[in-house]
Amino acid sequence: MNISIIGMPLFYGCDKPGVEQGPKILRENNVIDIFAKKHNVIDLGDISVPFLDAKKKFLINPKMKYLNEVIECNTSLAELVYLALNNGTIPFILGGDHSLALGSLAGTSKYFNDDLAVIWIDAHGDLNTHETSPSGNIHGMPLAASIGLGYKSLTSILFNKRKVNPKNIFLLGCRDLDSGEIKLINNLEINMWTIEDIKNKGAEAIIEELLRKINNNHLTNIHLSYDIDCLDPSYVPGTGTPVNNGLTFEESQILLHGIFGTSHVRCIDFVEYNPTLDKDNKTKETCIQLINLMSQELHWNSIFMEFF
Repeated sequence: MNISIIGMPLFYGCDKPGVEQGPKILRENNVIDIFAKKHNVIDLGDISVPFLDAKKKFLINPKMKYLNEVIECNTSLAELVYLALNNGTIPFILGGDHSLALGSLAGTSKYFNDDLAVIWIDAHGDLNTHETSPSGNIHGMPLAASIGLGYKSLTSILFNKRKVNPKNIFLLGCRDLDSGEIKLINNLEINMWTIEDIKNKGAEAIIEELLRKINNNHLTNIHLSYDIDCLDPSYVPGTGTPVNNGLTFEESQILLHGIFGTSHVRCIDFVEYNPTLDKDNKTKETCIQLINLMSQELHWNSIFMEFF
């Protein structure tokens, strides 16, 4: 398998410094080598992030922090993701906060058009707009912008069109949703399995339901967006918006095994690791385990595809 590694050292979307160090720390802990053991790896480096004094975070828009900087970085990321896909590789984006999905989804959407499922594994829905966000943090808006809702500069990154059909979005592990997000999910018939669903039905049953819906929608390409706060904070204390009662590592492993087992994963976001909030390197170790797991799953599926 051919993998392109892209770092996005961005904290402007969450306004909590430290998460921008994620790509650097993961690189220092041999992320490139993890993939290189099983795959052909191209390291595309890090997206350049401009500096802005925190006192000016609302300079452009009083309802969104660091707006221009987030747009600039995500436009660069979108172009690089699209280039990586054109070159026959799977982009693996190291965050950085989850606002980076504005760019990664724009890149995959431009390449795959409407044949794109978005699997969003996250404690949150990230379906706010500048009108509904209680914080003004853009990392809570990328999914809404990707379905064409919200501020035009966010919805039109790379190209001026909706990036994904709401019915092709699949939320997993949600447990902290704003009232406006819940209304939006219901009105647009977005597919969602909350943490309660996973605990009650079991991860195996949930992933079977999800994959059945993807098949029924005739989708053959998956954008996987993995926010580490989907896990219980006991596994990932080093993340900016932890929510109790999250996924166990085993439940996450089952979900990922099912998703990668489709052989349809085309792009991966790995976000919200904040080394400055970590305790005894627990989060770092969990992230390395997860990346090892994802690399292994991609490897086995490439072998399966070659065999058949």
